Amino acid sequence: MIRPVLFVDLPGIIYAMDRHARSPKHGIANFVCWLEPVERDSLPSPILRNLLPLTPASRTWICEDHWQLLGFAQMNERPARKAWDLSYLASMRNRNVSSEEVLSALLDYTLEMAGAHGILRIFAKVEDEVPEVDMFVRSGFQRYARELTYVYEPGTTLPKQGEQLSSLRKWHRHYAWGLHQLYRATTPQRVRMAELLENSEEYAKLHVGPQRWFSPWNENYVCDVGVRLGAWLRICRGHNTIPHRLSLIVHPEHADLAEPLLRFGMRRLLEADVRRIYCLVREYDSCVITALSNSGFEQSTTRLLLVRHVASLATRQSTVPLLEQRAVYGLKGLGTVNSRQKLMR
Repeated sequence: MIRPVLFVDLPGIIYAMDRHARSPKHGIANFVCWLEPVERDSLPSPILRNLLPLTPASRTWICEDHWQLLGFAQMNERPARKAWDLSYLASMRNRNVSSEEVLSALLDYTLEMAGAHGILRIFAKVEDEVPEVDMFVRSGFQRYARELTYVYEPGTTLPKQGEQLSSLRKWHRHYAWGLHQLYRATTPQRVRMAELLENSEEYAKLHVGPQRWFSPWNENYVCDVGVRLGAWLRICRGHNTIPHRLSLIVHPEHADLAEPLLRFGMRRLLEADVRRIYCLVREYDSCVITALSNSGFEQSTTRLLLVRHVASLATRQSTVPLLEQRAVYGLKGLGTVNSRQKLMR
């Protein structure tokens, strides 16, 4: 049986299992989709997320049999409220039920719930070359890009400071349109068609993030070259056990900005706290990948970016009255003679 789980009944269970399941000493679950710690850097603690509506809505479902947990799935809603991100999809280790059966049932159920809630797209990140990719393909998901994870292990000395960037500016809301144009200039058409981020405010909320009081670790910068934004940088300082993170987009005509901007972000992070730095970059951002390699980053993992377009079907007869077969008599026409109108299916 698959049923939804309220936040009050979910006191950190998913996050606790996430930490244990991906530890080399534990094997209690098979995680197909999960959020890296650096992907939760701008969010408050799980307790605050459950009590206060500070972040986009999340929905969680569990699969169980006679009160025995078999698996779970969690979706996060994007700012426009028309798309979901599959944050978690996992099946527990069980000898009686196969992992593929549980995962397929959960995935099909989330697709059904997405159509019922008016969601148009579902996005998922799956590690490359895992057997569960075929399950997503059978469910209608399509691959549109790859995301590479680069990691920098800090040494005893700070990275060399690059050249001074006279075009560097602090992020302001009026840069949202320019950031969206930077995205369009650096992103292939197949990716833009998959993500359908046509609203600049929506794109800024999704990638820059909300500038709220509870997120003091994030800073955003842009390189304003006059006619356009040449680059965008986001630095997220790690706290507790979460590492640092860098996000970088560079215009193809200003590829020379990539390396000095990256080194600026590295120095700013390491001056505050020396810890590991992560950078998630897509395979088509060649200038950013080159700058990461030249700055001491090493690639660790590769994940597939998948999308599923959901078709919303009208199942209630009252919502589409013209599809009902009925006859109406006694309607007045344009003249004085009564007319007869019959609506057919």
